[in-house]
Formats: sequence, C-alpha cells, structure tokens
Amino acid sequence: MHSYQKQTVAVQNHTDEHVEGERQTFLRVAEIVLSKSRVPLSAGEIVDRGIEQGLFGDHTMGRTPQKSMQARLSMDILHRKTDSQFVRTGRGRFTLRTSLGAPASEPGTTAGEAQSEYVAERRVLRTPREEVLCVPESAFRDVLTFQGIDTDTPPILGQLLSESNTTYVGRAEAEVNNDAKQFITYVLVQCGQRLLFFKRSYLSRAAEFLRGSKCIGFGGHVSAADLDMLSRVDFGLSACGRRELAEELFLPDRPRRKRKVSAEASLTDKATIDLFQSVPLECLGVLNDDSSEVGRRHVAVVYRAWLPDWNTAKKLQKGDSSIKGLGWIDLSKDKVDITDFEYWSQLCLRRFYPSTLFTRARFEILNNSRFASDRILVVAGRIGSGKSETATYLSQRLHCSLVKTGELVRELMASPPISEIGREAFQTRAYEFISAEGGTKKLADAIASQIVRDGSNRTIIDGIRNLDTFEHLEKGCDGGVGLLFVQTPPDVAFDMYRAREAGTLKFSYRDFLKVYDAPVEEEISSLGRRADAYIYNSFGMEAFRRTLDELLPKMRS
Repeated sequence: MHSYQKQTVAVQNHTDEHVEGERQTFLRVAEIVLSKSRVPLSAGEIVDRGIEQGLFGDHTMGRTPQKSMQARLSMDILHRKTDSQFVRTGRGRFTLRTSLGAPASEPGTTAGEAQSEYVAERRVLRTPREEVLCVPESAFRDVLTFQGIDTDTPPILGQLLSESNTTYVGRAEAEVNNDAKQFITYVLVQCGQRLLFFKRSYLSRAAEFLRGSKCIGFGGHVSAADLDMLSRVDFGLSACGRRELAEELFLPDRPRRKRKVSAEASLTDKATIDLFQSVPLECLGVLNDDSSEVGRRHVAVVYRAWLPDWNTAKKLQKGDSSIKGLGWIDLSKDKVDITDFEYWSQLCLRRFYPSTLFTRARFEILNNSRFASDRILVVAGRIGSGKSETATYLSQRLHCSLVKTGELVRELMASPPISEIGREAFQTRAYEFISAEGGTKKLADAIASQIVRDGSNRTIIDGIRNLDTFEHLEKGCDGGVGLLFVQTPPDVAFDMYRAREAGTLKFSYRDFLKVYDAPVEEEISSLGRRADAYIYNSFGMEAFRRTLDELLPKMRS
C-alpha cells in the first residue's frame, strides 16, 4: 500500500496534522482543549475533554486514544522543538507554549506546575532504515507549480530526476521534512474497458465524507531497492510501480487456492510477479497535491498498467491486508459517483475517465429533522468551495434573510473592507480578533442580534469559521441551528476562487494556498464534522446550482 494511502488512513483525519480538508486531528483537539484549560493536562485528560466537547465528532479513535494523543504531542515537540505550540510541564503533562509561566489555578494541581518546560529523556527506537527517493525544494519549486495532474511528463521528470537533484533519504526523516518531496508511484490497473478499484475500511463517517472509501491507485515510495542496472534510466520509478502491484495484488496460480496474506508470502507468488513484470506500463502524468501536509511532501508519477487478458485479470485478489475488497468499473457503461473516491483518485477520474462520472454535484442529509425545520441554517465550507454562493442562492429562493459574518467581523474589528486591504491582511486581523478572549462569543452575539433585527422566520448564515462561534450561537438562539457543509476538492476550489476574485491566470495555486490555509480557516473542518447535511461540489457552479435546486424541496418540508 503506498505511503499516501497508509498515512492518510492513520493520519489524515490529514491526519496530516493540518486540514485538508480537511480533518479533525489529535493535535487540533489538544490545541482547543488546552486553550480552554487553566492547567496542564495529561494525554488522557485531553482526550476525555475532547470527547466531552464533541471535538472528535464521530471519529472512532481506537482502543487506546490516550496513547495516540501522547504520541502525537511527543512527536510534535520532538521534531518542531521551540516552534511547537505544545510543551511538557512534567512527565506526561502538556500545555500550550503560550501558557508557560501561568500559575496553576484548578483544584488538585500543584502550585507553579506550568512555570517551566520539562524536557523528557529521549527514547531511541531502532528500526530498519528504508531510504526513499527525494527531490529538494530548490529543484521542484519552479517546476511543480500546478495542483492536480500535468500530462506533459517528460519535461517535468527531466527537470526533477537527475543525479544532481535527487537523493535518498531515510523514510522516517523524509516524513517530517517539509523542504523536499518524496517520489511515489500511483498505478491504475486497466483491462480493456474495465478499471480496477479497491475498497478500504474507514474510522468514521466524517473521514469517509472527507476522503472517500474507494481508490483506483496502487503504489508506494520509490526506494533505493528499486534502483538497479535495468531501472536506472527512470531512477527506479517503473520498477517501484511493478513491485507495489505485485505486493498489493495477488494472482492465484491454481484455481481456488487460498493464500495467507503476508509480506513474506508476496515474495513467493511467481504467477503474480510474472504478471506485473510483463504488463505494459504507460506513464500518464505527474500528480502534485499541495492541498495537505502529506501531499506537500510527495510527488506522484501516475502510470497505467494494461492487463491483456480479462480471464486472467478477473482472478486478481487483494494481496495487502489493508485492502478490504476489489471491484471493476466497466468504463463502457458504468457511471460512478466521484465523491465515493479519495482525492487523488478523483483527480485521475476527472482527468482520464470523465465520461464515466456523474457530472453533477450531490447532497447528503444526515439529520433531516434539524436540517428541514431549524429556523437558522449555517452554511460553512473552505475558501472557494461555493459556500457564499450557496448561502446567497438559498436565501433568495427561500425568501429569507441572509447574515454575512464577514461583514459583521469587519464591523466588530473596525477594519477596512477586503477590497481595500486584501484578503490576507483581513484574514490576519480576523484571526487576531477571533483568538482574543471573548472573540468567538462577540461574533455569535452579533449574529444573534442581526437575526433579531431582521425579524425573519428563517435565516441563512454565511461564513462561520470557528466551532466555538457555532456553539455559542446554538446556545443563544431559539428554534435550533442547522449546519450545511459545502465540500469541494481543492483544485476545483482554486479554479472557482481565481475566477471569482483573482481575475487573472497569473494568480498561482501557491497564492491560493496562502488564503486557503490561513490560521483563521483552521477550524472549518471541525464544523464539517458537526454538519446536518453535506453538499458536494465536484464540477463547478453550473452543476452545483442544479443540485441546489434539488436540495430546496428538502428544506421546505
């Protein structure tokens, strides 16, 4: 199983420690919990308070969530050192770095507990060293300027792959290095008009909503072991793709033979190895995804393995224990819902198999009683998702009032409008305001006051970005507060944002990420976990508006 898939299953909940969309992480829970606590807490106490506050949503955290929390905090402190927002104040006790020096003030704590940082004795775990192929930022900065897939592969790889640019780095070191990208392969398997996909289990409904439970790409890290005399011409890329296929898939050499899935067993399956060493590999493009922390550390080369014989292809079975099942898409007649697939698979499906997709957005209502009947509906989503267009459109069609929180924040801050100071400067001011003591409640009170002034039977609220603001609003308003979350792939969000606000093709994806990943946007994915309904915008506003028309009757019931 390739690194991107393995890491995102465990981490991207990004786990990637950011939001990719998108996801509530252990570190984010710790940040929220510790910001509200006047004393240092243990990992178990942080988890307990996070559960009580609903910060994990439906996330099933495994049997030992306190150990996961302890590990995440410890690794963040170890690798980021003084740049980490977390510190230890004692053995197994954590607080925010900004709280150092604050005296303990809750029952059962020791006076002065938070006065100084405790440096834990470092424990060294000896593991086998896997070296992976990497390229430094200085070599890819001016090459990987796109988000998604570029099919003009030879010049891109020609600039990235050279003895002077590439290096092999220990896997553990590479996974925490933000100044280099690791090469991985992402291989599509096709036989005639049939495309192979696999399923995997997910920890939560929210994770499934954010990333999808299906994938069409097999592959993993390009390692030093993939480089030999025969593979030197492409630095082991194709050898890696073939090796990963032989590890993740299994071709029985006798009818009905059952195989015990293990790493050792994969080395002995001659039929599987022979198949994937001989199939043609077509290089389709280079995939660059800077929308998440994990994505920013990887660059994928997309291949297509052409299986020549359906009688052989249909016998393929899973070869990796993390794969829960295989299936085939008949490209000649099947239509698939793109939101069922993880983001990298969505990119590949939209680029290489557009005719097999439902060319419309869709919605999902999880709490119909709240969504249909609540007097107040909050519309939330990332920048460029189409949330403001959604809020405006729904308010017009439902003939109800519209509250724009961006305007309220501007008034509360006494700030010039975005058109004068620019979005980045406005985001910085908004983050300072909302992070200040009482900031979230001030905004919630301002929203509630405008709802009262408008006197409408129903109100649509556009632009809440903070979970605490939403919770204050819930407590302060009668009649219930529903939440509609707009989920949009990052590359689609970029195109929509650029068309709406930038007005120029010179506006780059890196420029977009500055506003997309701004600190004031960090809690939006937490709102996604609380949503009563989701609407998926995968194809832009024209298809999206048709879906909004389908959604309207549900809101009138």
